[in-house]
Amino acid sequence: MGISQWRLRRPDALKGAVNVVVGDNVRLIVLAETPLLAQDPFVRDVLRSAEISPEDSLFLDFNQAAHLRVNQDSHYWLLSQNQSEIDRTLPLCLRPISLWQSPDLTTLKQDPSAKRSLWQAIQGALKQD
Repeated sequence: MGISQWRLRRPDALKGAVNVVVGDNVRLIVLAETPLLAQDPFVRDVLRSAEISPEDSLFLDFNQAAHLRVNQDSHYWLLSQNQSEIDRTLPLCLRPISLWQSPDLTTLKQDPSAKRSLWQAIQGALKQD
């Protein structure tokens, strides 16, 4: 009948279990409801204040956190107002130097106390680093 048998090399990929390998240069992993853009002026300010270039950052959504493969120490920035989302994600943050938490980017931009808390967390992390 000419039927060929095919075997998948990575069957888990069809189930969504795709590993996200973190490059050795990555110093900051940013997890948000929707991935942020390094071109956003506020994000650029955060990266500049943390002395981290956009090329040394990785922007993902919370669903991708389960698939992270981190081989080096990194900073993590979690942006969400959903505390259960953050609690679910914290154990997935492997080899953290520091963990920065803030509301989603839109809320963060409008909330001076949340911005102050973020800047203080970044400043504290840089003293340890």
